[in-house]
Amino acid sequence: MTDNGAEVEAEALAEFYETHELTEDEIMAAEPAEPLPVESVMITTSLRLPKPVMDEVRRRAQSRGVKPTAIMREWIEAAVADQEAVVPLSVITAAVAEYQHRRAS
Repeated sequence: MTDNGAEVEAEALAEFYETHELTEDEIMAAEPAEPLPVESVMITTSLRLPKPVMDEVRRRAQSRGVKPTAIMREWIEAAVADQEAVVPLSVITAAVAEYQHRRAS
């Protein structure tokens, strides 16, 4: 699931401030936004994967209609989740496929 609302809002803000200037009074009167809860802050990281693995990630993401980063995030979150948490079938399937691939190598 993607959240295009934030992207649209950011684009609208960027367009507004490209064509408007704030006065010093407006800047001084501005109220800071509420801080985001730590749980909702997203961190970007770089990950190196072998091409065949990334190709398979892309294939699985496409079959589910999501971006590769979304499916990877799901798998990682499931891997670090509480041991009592329900693990999505896609994560179990991926683990089985990886296990079979390693045994075949």
